[in-house]
Amino acid sequence: MTRFYSGVFALSRLAAVIAACALVYMVGHIAYEIILRSFFATSTFVLDEFVGYAISICVVWSLGYVLEHGDLIRVGLVLDRLPPRAQQLMTAGAALVACALSAGLAWMFWIRVARAWSRGTVSSSVAAVPTWIPEGALMLGLGLFALAALSHGLRHITGNPSPAPSTPLATPVE
Repeated sequence: MTRFYSGVFALSRLAAVIAACALVYMVGHIAYEIILRSFFATSTFVLDEFVGYAISICVVWSLGYVLEHGDLIRVGLVLDRLPPRAQQLMTAGAALVACALSAGLAWMFWIRVARAWSRGTVSSSVAAVPTWIPEGALMLGLGLFALAALSHGLRHITGNPSPAPSTPLATPVE
């Protein structure tokens, strides 16, 4: 099982790197758009659409990594008052529910992706992006999060330690 947990964490880390690249892309595209509008009186005409796609990748693709580091928002009002084993089981239950919900959403996006692919649906912008591409990216991100949530839940049930480094990359704001 340790290999499974480590493999899922490696996938989550890769997805988080891709999410970070999407963030860098957004900054670059916005800066490029500012330069085009300020100095050349023109535009790419796709800023809103492409930044929207990148935001969805930033959010959904980073969820597994954030979950494993324990940085997702959670309500500790009840959890903190429970004994350690009950905390582990409640955390596992919440992770498994998140897994089921994410897998269900991924399945719904699979239906949308298949429909968009078969119909050849494109966005209404100048870029005419095939809609299966951004929807497929969301579907993949939700599937990765479902896998990460499953791993997180199973890890809490079995009591295995997290494969995430114990020291955070950045100091959290208190």
